[in-house]
Amino acid sequence: MDGGQTQAPGFRTTVKPPPGMSSSALDKRLGLRKRAREDAARNLPRQDAADLSAAELAVIDVVAAERARVDQARNLAKAEAERRLRALAPEPQDFSGPALDARLALKQAAGRLAQDWGEMAARAAQTRAELASFKDANCLRRAAHYPRSTILQAGLLLLAAVFESLFSAALFAEDDARGLLGGAITAIGLSGANVTLGFLAGFLGLRYLQHVRWPARALGALAFGAIAFLALMLNMFAADWRDRIAAANGGQVDFGDAANFHLWALLQLSTPQAIILLMLGAGVWVFAALKGYSGFDDPYPDFGKMDRAAVAASEALSEFRADAREHLEKPIDEAKQALAARVEKMRAEFAAMNKAYDEAALKMETLDAQARALDDAAAAAVHLYRQENVLARATPAPAYFSAPPPAAGPSLDPLQDCAQMIDGARARLSDAQTQSAQAQESLLAELENTTKQLDSANAA
Repeated sequence: MDGGQTQAPGFRTTVKPPPGMSSSALDKRLGLRKRAREDAARNLPRQDAADLSAAELAVIDVVAAERARVDQARNLAKAEAERRLRALAPEPQDFSGPALDARLALKQAAGRLAQDWGEMAARAAQTRAELASFKDANCLRRAAHYPRSTILQAGLLLLAAVFESLFSAALFAEDDARGLLGGAITAIGLSGANVTLGFLAGFLGLRYLQHVRWPARALGALAFGAIAFLALMLNMFAADWRDRIAAANGGQVDFGDAANFHLWALLQLSTPQAIILLMLGAGVWVFAALKGYSGFDDPYPDFGKMDRAAVAASEALSEFRADAREHLEKPIDEAKQALAARVEKMRAEFAAMNKAYDEAALKMETLDAQARALDDAAAAAVHLYRQENVLARATPAPAYFSAPPPAAGPSLDPLQDCAQMIDGARARLSDAQTQSAQAQESLLAELENTTKQLDSANAA
């Protein structure tokens, strides 16, 4: 196959002529040498003769009878090849049906998803609008900053509380009559209260000190002052209590007297353990206050909550849109599979047709070789007659002796009609592939248009 035109295979099969059809057999059968000498003695054929001699015509007639049988077999093979190729020719396929079904299913799926899509888009748009309004109302020109997970921050607070508990327990256990267990119980309560007050001071106090509205700032300052005062009283009370226990030198602790603590008692601390306990509590409280300020949420009140709501709505819309896109793509994928199956069916039929043509061409080449063998045998026999005639005659040979003898049968006829059928089938297959590609492209364009329409309708 070359340049879109199907041709017979380029090989040539060489076969021997049938028995009795070789040049020697024809000579023996027709007495060509003897007749050539006899014709030469009679000066035949004459020098000016243009027609073949009787001997030459006899050779052609004998070969033509055998050639007729070969030609009949060739015609039968050609007809059988054409019949088989017509049966194997690819059947035209409908490529518009799957595309129309897919468009209908696409519209149905879009109709089912439109309401939920609109609600999700409206919710996401509303949260974005609320976030933008919140930022404008509170003069915020930055993005929200908060940890994606608060587990680490809570772990740090717990670690600080454990650290203070262990250290305080050791300090209380030195002079507590109940030993390490009593010191541990007191230390755990002190560190838990200290971390809690520090976190509340940062979360409810420091964060509201930067609020754009003065009532919120005032409440934040009041909360911070009150919680800080409570934390100060707690840590000073603990330090003074530790100092009094040490002063009692292991005696029974008077908890009633310990409750009569005054602010100026800090100036009367006499043990380094009490001062260390006070500094440790202050440090843990400041650490917890900073974590409450920015460790769990954005430092500006409600900013992180608004931003998380907007992000969650956007992610929900994105996830819904991805799921909806899969539903919309499902009929498109089914149509693509149907189109591909039809094209593949035509390819398989064309391959079978090609194979049948190759088999017919091989069979035809064998018959053509037999016909050529008969023609060659006839030409050899005529050449033998002419050669003997020239050698035996005294006058010059006729001019037509120098021309090749005519073929015993008609010229060979290749499988032109079959080749045209193959070319037509190839053209139909190419057209089918083009139609399939165009149908798939139109379906993808329809999918994109449907998605854009849903997006634009929900955005409006």
